[in-house]
Amino acid sequence: MFSTRATGFAILGFIFVIGLSACSGSSPSPDVGDLTPSGSAAAAGPASSAPVTARDGSSLIPISEVGACALLSVEQIEEILGDAAREIQTGEASGTAGPTEVRHENCIYPLDKAGTTTHAVVFEIITYPDEASRANADPWESMMSPAVVTGLPGEARFAINRLSQSTEYVLAVAEGTRVRKILVSQPSEVSTWDAPEGLSVLRKLAETAKL
Repeated sequence: MFSTRATGFAILGFIFVIGLSACSGSSPSPDVGDLTPSGSAAAAGPASSAPVTARDGSSLIPISEVGACALLSVEQIEEILGDAAREIQTGEASGTAGPTEVRHENCIYPLDKAGTTTHAVVFEIITYPDEASRANADPWESMMSPAVVTGLPGEARFAINRLSQSTEYVLAVAEGTRVRKILVSQPSEVSTWDAPEGLSVLRKLAETAKL
């Protein structure tokens, strides 16, 4: 449900060259099938370093520049989530830069070997070109009944998005030119926490990641 709600943040049409289903409050990342090398470099073959762009002008961010996977290690997430993360997989990074200079960086940690976004931990960093453009955006627009959270830097909101196939626990923190989001998505039939427990888990993730 972040900027890639295409599959499941409707997470991460959360977010993301990812797709979560209802929680992404940011603009959808370009679909991979919508990306084509710009200019005549399309025929240059694998060695070409031409940027990959979408029809709306968005371009992929090199994985080396995506910082979302550096927020927490697999071991830290596993320690905080406990049994809910016993099958956690390595984080998968992706990112896009839009024509309005808004950057979306994402990291998805699947919580089982299927690798779906409906059972995963997702970190998203949205960076705006200036504070005015960030203030004009709505960081919580795709969060269901977001509640104010105190004790974190900037403005923070927590929500539980109950979807047809999954339950998403979402914490978003807006500060300066950035919005940082943490989402834990679980299949509906195995939802682990009630609201206070879910907030406690996400707060620990946020504090450990120094959001």
